[in-house]
Amino acid sequence: MDVRTIAQRARNCSTIVATSTTKQKNAVLNAMAGKLAARKREILSANEVDIAEAKSSGLAIHLIDRLRFGEEKIDSRIRCLSKIEALPDPVGQSYRIDRRPNGLEASRVRVPLGVILMIYEARPHVTVNAGAFCLKSGNAAILRGGSEAKQCNALIGDLWRESLSEAGLPPEAIQAISGSHEEVNDLLQLNEYIDLVIPRGGKGLIQSVSEKSRIPVIKHFAGICHVYMDESADLRRAIEIALDSKCLMPEVCNAMETFLVSQSMRNKLPYIVQAFRQCGVTVKGCDRTRAVVSDVEPATEEDWSTEYLDTVVSVRVVEGVSEAIGHINRYGSHHTDVIVTDSESRARKFVQEVDSAVVLVNASTMFCDGESLGMGAEIGISTDKLHARGPMGLEELTSYKHVIWGAGQVMGELHTWKKE
Repeated sequence: MDVRTIAQRARNCSTIVATSTTKQKNAVLNAMAGKLAARKREILSANEVDIAEAKSSGLAIHLIDRLRFGEEKIDSRIRCLSKIEALPDPVGQSYRIDRRPNGLEASRVRVPLGVILMIYEARPHVTVNAGAFCLKSGNAAILRGGSEAKQCNALIGDLWRESLSEAGLPPEAIQAISGSHEEVNDLLQLNEYIDLVIPRGGKGLIQSVSEKSRIPVIKHFAGICHVYMDESADLRRAIEIALDSKCLMPEVCNAMETFLVSQSMRNKLPYIVQAFRQCGVTVKGCDRTRAVVSDVEPATEEDWSTEYLDTVVSVRVVEGVSEAIGHINRYGSHHTDVIVTDSESRARKFVQEVDSAVVLVNASTMFCDGESLGMGAEIGISTDKLHARGPMGLEELTSYKHVIWGAGQVMGELHTWKKE
């Protein structure tokens, strides 16, 4: 099937999905959860084929980790579908209701965006998450996963088609496709059918999509995330937060890449470095760090703006909170950043001045997560400032229209028309 036909079918389905009932959409999600459970062995087998081919082709280790869709991850997606099913349907929600002095009642009503194109690397779970979020928010979806997950994504796409059909919705409302780079580039030109593109993957993929697309793009750029240990921080708390931020899932975009340490806490560096090393993390450090722990690898200027996605961390000693904020705003990717402190005033300064989508006080970067924030999961984490920022859930996949209720109000008299 050519890409124009795919896009046309999505557009045709979008009007049906936009007006479908919450009951219909939830029935699809419920059916999909049941199929993931019933056909788990098939999914695992398809994923093993993808992993074997990825290894033979020399795919990077961190991408192979993202490619894995084992039993635990499948069960997690089943739970995720149940959570999304339980969330309020955003479509048709009224807000900012204002009764004007002239009697008009004005409000904003949430409406679907239309057709959403997702382009992503590895991550078969995205085929589940993205389909669920697009559907529940009333959108049609075109899901183009990476070629490295072709077998698994195709099977999940079949399950979506079956689930949609059983609920009486068009099976093309969620299309999981493959295709060459040239065909993807052709899709990016079809702004008459597609309303939004969300790329998820490496910096190269996102830059390429942004440069070639005629369709609006919400970008999910690199996650160069920081934890800053303030001069008033409790050492144990700071180390636990740093280790969780770095080691729990080092391959994800919200993993910490740089640990900033206040100058007054530099004598604690031996404990910090030891803690990282005990967890298998390679530590690189600035000159002030290496003056305290001499066997730390030297960090280069490039390290401060590197997303490792691995068990590597850069450590830098800064004078205080102002220098930490300056470092983050200069080298960070405006994704997720943390301060560990017992000072409310410095915490507020950090929150106010750090220009990132998610800013945390005394908590791990891992909480930049849709499920943790009550969204069920997320379709992506936007580092843009327009329309959506940070973890994107159902509301972020809607726009709004102004709805005004009146009772015959007019702006002015039509003097040329005489009332009888």
